[in-house]
Amino acid sequence: MKVFSHFSLNPDPYKAGLEIAEKIARIDPEIVFIFPTIHYEGSPETAEAMFDVIGKEDMVLVGNTGEGFYEKNKVSNSGVSALAVNSCGKIKWYPASADGMISDPFSATKSCIEKVNRNCNFSFPVLYFLASDFRADAKKITNALSETVRGPLIGGFAGDEYSFTSSFLYYGREVLTDSIVAVAINGDFEFDIKIAHELQPIGSIGRVTCAEGTRITEISGMPAMNFVEKQIGKPLNVVDQGIITFKVTETGQKHGHKIRSVMLPKDRKDDKSIILFSAIDEGDNVQVCLAPPEMMLKDIKDIGESMNNLSFKPSAALIVSCAGRKKVLADDIEIEVKTIASKCPSLKGLAGYPSFGEFGSVKNKTGYTKPLFHNMTFLILLLGDKEL
Repeated sequence: MKVFSHFSLNPDPYKAGLEIAEKIARIDPEIVFIFPTIHYEGSPETAEAMFDVIGKEDMVLVGNTGEGFYEKNKVSNSGVSALAVNSCGKIKWYPASADGMISDPFSATKSCIEKVNRNCNFSFPVLYFLASDFRADAKKITNALSETVRGPLIGGFAGDEYSFTSSFLYYGREVLTDSIVAVAINGDFEFDIKIAHELQPIGSIGRVTCAEGTRITEISGMPAMNFVEKQIGKPLNVVDQGIITFKVTETGQKHGHKIRSVMLPKDRKDDKSIILFSAIDEGDNVQVCLAPPEMMLKDIKDIGESMNNLSFKPSAALIVSCAGRKKVLADDIEIEVKTIASKCPSLKGLAGYPSFGEFGSVKNKTGYTKPLFHNMTFLILLLGDKEL
């Protein structure tokens, strides 16, 4: 497997694409995962430059904007990173897209995954990659994924600089909004998905007493915002968005929970509700959680140490990490990349982005779960050749 990653900080979208393409062209890539930041304003020129230099119209190119980017040798708030892979024909990549994510995320997600499944001739893909506009209900997305995917999945919500106004998806030469992009991956290769999301619960458990979709109006009989402020001991502020989370236990659920980031309503003047990226039901229990930096760094260290237990040598890595983690870790965010790179010397390329929500299958004793939606979570996909 030939793998190469590179980045550019050039503010000109076409020149940034040229700078990356001139480096990755050497491996004649079958697929390029691209992660530009919002500063390029969704310009198609970055992708166009790659096609112009590499000269392969059948090359798969997918990706999305994030709150910055990750690359093996660089973490930055602005610019673009890319991961290129040439499996020498061992892997087949089946991309598809669908629009309408804001109005009907269930149907759009189902349509997109059904397309990649058809492209696979309805065989069972080994793996899926997914990118979505963040202005969609994650619960409806995961419901559709549960019905359609036939293997593990990794991906996330595209994003911007925490303005929550726009995001862009990249699909070949196209730049999409209000859309979803997916790739089914089939062939002869090894992979592993690792996830880190340890959090520290604080305060009392509350019951959601008034909610509609992704908006919670009331918890335990009081305005939702007041409930959160009571637990954390201070007023909620814009800087808390993406950092404070809920541990959600659904009605009737005895085991397991979900993590959901807490967002503030856009018009905060008299609005005491809070917003999640995924719908919640009345009767669900919630508990406020925080993520201490030392806990996050230990998570990454543990993932790094676990590299020694893999049955193969990874050549490529894709990272989807919550933008909230980046807020908390600040300058230490580079450790997420440096730890993986130092503990996995076989890696030839790594790229990714800080997301507004993560989709990932969790590894268990019998394999992988159906795709779940996460917040405040670090996910990494490792790809490599099968050992002889």
